Amino acid sequence: MSLRKSPQLTPALLAAARQNAQHSTGPRRSAAKQNSKLNGLKHGAYVSDENMRQSMLALGEDPQEFENLKQELMSAFGPGDALWEKQIEDLAWLYCRRERVERAQAGLKRRALQAIDDWQHQRQQEMARVTFDACQHGVLEVDLSRSTDRGVELRKTLSYLELVREEVKHRTFRPRQAGVLESLYQDMRGWRQGMIFRLLQRFSDAPRLAAQQADEEGRELLRAIGADTELPGEPEYQELLRLLEEEIASVREESDYAEKANEERAAIERDACLAPEGETWRMLLRQEAALDRSIDRKVRILLRLRKESASPPSPPPGQDDGTEMEMIEKVPHNDISSRIFLSAEAMESLKMNEQCGNVYENKGPLWKTGAEAGTSMKTNGVSSLR
Repeated sequence: MSLRKSPQLTPALLAAARQNAQHSTGPRRSAAKQNSKLNGLKHGAYVSDENMRQSMLALGEDPQEFENLKQELMSAFGPGDALWEKQIEDLAWLYCRRERVERAQAGLKRRALQAIDDWQHQRQQEMARVTFDACQHGVLEVDLSRSTDRGVELRKTLSYLELVREEVKHRTFRPRQAGVLESLYQDMRGWRQGMIFRLLQRFSDAPRLAAQQADEEGRELLRAIGADTELPGEPEYQELLRLLEEEIASVREESDYAEKANEERAAIERDACLAPEGETWRMLLRQEAALDRSIDRKVRILLRLRKESASPPSPPPGQDDGTEMEMIEKVPHNDISSRIFLSAEAMESLKMNEQCGNVYENKGPLWKTGAEAGTSMKTNGVSSLR
């Protein structure tokens, strides 16, 4: 219950409300009114008859195709009365709704396929951003963005490793080399990576270490802090090259495996688009099954109406139309097989006709004496035996 009290309707308040209502009267032109009628249109399955054509146009359908479908169904089932034409129109509308459901299912599949294509395109763009030649030494000074795709990260690591190997071959060492590689191997550092970082750091610090060793005070400072005072030589250089080659081969193998897995994943996702999941897809399947049942029921109604209109009128109950007697007369009396295969309804009708004939011949007044009644019963018995 609201605690706010309703305002008292004074003449001034009523006049202000009426004046404000004139500013929100809705569309005034006929075209605007026709458009506003379809503001709540979603799928058009339950649109009224007068708005059917406009809803088809709004949904991108051709109303003439619906009329052509009605004419084709009319030609297939034949002409009829108003009830017949109404059944034909209902059947055409059911087929139209079922086509919408099929189009919606195809739209869901295309949407899923488009999402996969977008994902693949975005991944290709990320791969292009992290792939560079080993001669582009200025890339070491640039911070590239990280990606959630493992294949993209492996490709970026491979590009940096090849660049560092190219600089090491030219005996160019910079502190940035070890720093960039350490940032790439944050959570997957092993013994080989640790050795590479240590050797790169030693070679990059070698000029500074040599300068400090040339100075007596620098040598004393290095001894005091316990730093490594030996300069890296040729064995360390060859070891660094070997470790870089092994690491590049290992990362390249992982990158190829990631690309192969990505291609297989894309193929699986494309196949899964043929059978989408979710409440929307299940709702479409339920609608399709319901429309199939409705179409089947409507077709059976039309076939039954056509059969009833084509069959001759049935005789009143208890009256023979002559078909049974005609069938009996066509049966030869000397044909035993024909007598055997005579229908049970025809034999029963023959017995009933004989009994009715006997009663008609032997009927008399109700006040017959007992002797006359007995004579009549004997006569009936003789005639029935005949």
